[in-house]
Amino acid sequence: MSHQFVTTPQIQFPLRLDSNLHHEFRSVSHRTRIPMSTLGRISITKLLHEIELKGITKVLDEMESV
Repeated sequence: MSHQFVTTPQIQFPLRLDSNLHHEFRSVSHRTRIPMSTLGRISITKLLHEIELKGITKVLDEMESV
């Protein structure tokens, strides 16, 4: 993974997770040694890309089946 230097300020926003999702998120972050903020950015970017490609209905249907 390459490091990118950001020249624009990064935006923070509150994100509420239930305890099970938080535990899984923290566990994956610890095992992979990827900081939670980076892991969150990767996850959000991937989800937005999937929505753009497939549409929101298809993505939500796939998430329901997981």
